[in-house]
Amino acid sequence: MNSIIVTGGSGGIGRSIVSNLLKNYTVYNLDTKTPENKFAGETFLRVDLTSADNINSALYSIKKETLSGFVHCAGFGGPFIDLTKVSEDLWDKVFAINIKAAFLLSKEILPEFKKRLYGRIIVIASSQSIVGAKNSVAYSASKHALIGFVKSLADEWGEYGITANAISPGYVETPMGVQDSQVSNHRQIVLDKTPSKRTASPEEIARVVDFLISKDSGYINGANFVVDGGITAI
Repeated sequence: MNSIIVTGGSGGIGRSIVSNLLKNYTVYNLDTKTPENKFAGETFLRVDLTSADNINSALYSIKKETLSGFVHCAGFGGPFIDLTKVSEDLWDKVFAINIKAAFLLSKEILPEFKKRLYGRIIVIASSQSIVGAKNSVAYSASKHALIGFVKSLADEWGEYGITANAISPGYVETPMGVQDSQVSNHRQIVLDKTPSKRTASPEEIARVVDFLISKDSGYINGANFVVDGGITAI
């Protein structure tokens, strides 16, 4: 059975992605957090995605010859603060998890995909990959970088049967999606600005991953699938 690497697969959107993928693949879940209930067919590897050494060590534990896909779901937003309050360490952590980890893993995985003339790379970006957001400058900038990353991978590796695409969710019903603890009345603000007047479920994002990871998506490359209830359409 082919296998998929998923970063950030222990909670929120990542947990739904892992659950869905296990219907057709084995899954390597790379996360700092142990999943509450490990699924059959899931291999959990505790990995600090800010550490290149940690990532490379984890890759030694993975049977690369079975890999057919990589989903970078891990993400870090940091606190809602204006740019002048963002420390260099915080900026670096946001970029290390959101974009550098995708680079480090892709760099090692792509040669394996090339051997097989097949591979799927999917990154979970955000509606903030399309628009900016005050008090989230580092997060938004890192998600914009992910879009440039997959577009460039599509151009560089497409001839080998490898696709690279992004999914940009709006507000999802997860602790990272609706943050009333940081923003007063955040849920109502989210609902007011979303034309669909609701948040997404993690499963809705996972179903898009299911399609993009499959052979049926082979002519989609360098795209950004926006799943945001219409936020960026207005």
